[in-house]
Amino acid sequence: MDISGVSLRSMRDEDLLEVNCWPPYEGDHAQMDYALRQNGWLREYYNRPGSLCFTAEDGDEIVGIVLLIMGGLKDAEVRIAIHPAKTRRGFGLRIMTAVMETGFLELGLDTIRLVVRKNNFSAMALYERLGFRNRGECTLLIQTVPVEFFKMDTHKQEFKVLRDEEQTNENRFTSYRHTK
Repeated sequence: MDISGVSLRSMRDEDLLEVNCWPPYEGDHAQMDYALRQNGWLREYYNRPGSLCFTAEDGDEIVGIVLLIMGGLKDAEVRIAIHPAKTRRGFGLRIMTAVMETGFLELGLDTIRLVVRKNNFSAMALYERLGFRNRGECTLLIQTVPVEFFKMDTHKQEFKVLRDEEQTNENRFTSYRHTK
């Protein structure tokens, strides 16, 4: 799936090695660096039955990784990580849009779920913009440390409404631009 220059493809062993060489996250994102390392969720779920791992590419450069953990035939949990040098450049939106297109339209999912750290305000805003809604709270052990999260999800129907609205707005913009 290709959305705004970002494409998803199945992750290969050499991609896993490349991601493990990414520089560490810094600042507010440092708390999430474990996900990419030896004992993180990428290694935990890579090649596990019921998990789909993707690389997100901009051209031929890996800018992020995506994990879909199937919860049943019609729902999955998503986890994403963006290359540390690519954060705050719009890749989160582009990657999540590609994930939703893939999940809802290609895989036939009805629901996509995620958890987001309570202190990750920019990610929460992004997910809400994409139609995810807060469905409660949970505490998970991350490397033996309790971490508080919000549980969020969105549904195929909500995604289709947002996509249709965006296409309508794009058509309006295109029509306006061409009349000038």
